[in-house]
Amino acid sequence: MAPTTPERFGEYELVRRLGVGGMAEAFLAIRRGPAGFEQRVCLKRILTTFQDDPDFIQMFLREARLSALLHHVHIARVLDFGVAEGAHYLTLELIEGTDLRRVLAHLREHGETLSHELTAYVATALAFALDFAHTADEDGKPAGIVHRDVSPSNVLLSKAGEIKLSDFGIAKETNRPGSIRSTALKGKIPYMAPEYALGRHCDARTDLFSLGVLLYECLAGRRPFDGENDIETLDRARRGKHEPLGALAPEAPAALVSAIESLLKPQSARRPPNAGAFLDQLADAPPPPLARRHLGELVRLTLQRSPALVAPGLASTRPAATLRPRKRLRSRK
Repeated sequence: MAPTTPERFGEYELVRRLGVGGMAEAFLAIRRGPAGFEQRVCLKRILTTFQDDPDFIQMFLREARLSALLHHVHIARVLDFGVAEGAHYLTLELIEGTDLRRVLAHLREHGETLSHELTAYVATALAFALDFAHTADEDGKPAGIVHRDVSPSNVLLSKAGEIKLSDFGIAKETNRPGSIRSTALKGKIPYMAPEYALGRHCDARTDLFSLGVLLYECLAGRRPFDGENDIETLDRARRGKHEPLGALAPEAPAALVSAIESLLKPQSARRPPNAGAFLDQLADAPPPPLARRHLGELVRLTLQRSPALVAPGLASTRPAATLRPRKRLRSRK
């Protein structure tokens, strides 16, 4: 059978589809130039169904504008934006690796959780990313971008051990009137801050709560507030009801456990006021110098079982200091 010719889309060749979401599809794409220049990117294109829908186009334009503000080593970069063949598209850096969700699933399959060393590395990288997003400037004023969907599937990990926060598609800007409240619940329930679930004021501390849930999951192998259904999960989060992280990860440094627990307070006023304050707490539990290398080893190990490239905004030798035995979880009363 003859090889399939890549689809042409503007100046790009669409090699294969990486995934499809609610309003867009993502492709591994190649842009070619003079003298053999070739750039592999992730191209997100509005689905045909929504190409003439002004609301969806406005959401897509907003994602492009917000993402353009966020040039940071721990945030997935937007490279290009435009319209081709009547369809709006974004191109983003292609992460040769996988996402944190898949890595954690791989560890669970082997009865393991992420080591406290690598959890500290993930915590530090994501805190720096959020600190930048929350304080990014737009026309000389802080845009106050709140991500609202910090979760393992939106944390991209490369085979080189890089960590990138992705998908600002449902982010909010707190400096715009009417932008700090939402009547439409978006994001993932298990990682959702109580104030956001209740439609109340959202700010940097809303993202910090989600980060706390993610980091608790890294160390404990399970999320802190999971109930039998979404309503029970939200109620447990509202009451702050969860098993102490120190009991599930006794070998983790007390400073790291305390820092993560501080993010899980149901009242936003009791959490660190911003990501910078959380970084100050992490200073007493820094990641080791070779954390990036060890994370890259874990990513490559994960990909041996399920090869994949990840699209921002959509989907047995042990490396040293990467895996640790998972303790038996106590049954829920």
